[in-house]
Amino acid sequence: MKRIFLITLCLVGSVASADCFVRSSIKLTIVQLNVKPTDYQRIVVPDRNGSKCVLRYRVHIKDDWQTVEGIATAKTAAEACIRAADIQKASLLEEVTPNKVSAETLMVCSDQPDIRVRVVRIGDTIWESETDFHAHPDETSYFNYKRTKCRMFVERGARDRNLYTHQGIICKMDTLPDSKWRVIDKY
Repeated sequence: MKRIFLITLCLVGSVASADCFVRSSIKLTIVQLNVKPTDYQRIVVPDRNGSKCVLRYRVHIKDDWQTVEGIATAKTAAEACIRAADIQKASLLEEVTPNKVSAETLMVCSDQPDIRVRVVRIGDTIWESETDFHAHPDETSYFNYKRTKCRMFVERGARDRNLYTHQGIICKMDTLPDSKWRVIDKY
């Protein structure tokens, strides 16, 4: 009896297989800085590309004074100073270390097949992305046929050292956003 149970367990384990992948995310939490800049300086000088803007101020972080600076060039002085302010904000964030780092790892297993472009037959129910868009620009847009959203597709492949191209039409099965499509014609 134990032997039959072990054989059954091994067969079920080998038949039931699922593809697994790992999703990871890392989140850095930075303390909101409640500091105000002081000794603000703005210097705009002409440059061969237009104007160069230097923005500089001092800020008190972690019991120490830090100089934050941003330098940028652009065609106009206003545009250069906007870019310099963005660089300035980024350099300020470099001075601040995150106070909390959290990471999450999740393993997801599914026995559903991956969605990828494949050879289809007339009447197949498929996801839209299982067929390529048509190569001709006039044939790539969606169209309505009998109140149904449809589009043309193209299918490329090789058989017996010969390349082939088939074209076809797929239409959405209903109006729900996550509904599948049906292969209507292929030629």
